[in-house]
Amino acid sequence: ALHRLRQRYRQLLREEVAHTVATPAEIEDELRHLIAALRS
Repeated sequence: ALHRLRQRYRQLLREEVAHTVATPAEIEDELRHLIAALRS
């Protein structure tokens, strides 16, 4: 159940980030930046 929850959260986060970038190629970079910011 936890695995499915994490997958769903990852999918929702990716969809939200996709709305904030100009191209789909930027999604991964933006996610990495977001995760790095949350870790610090």
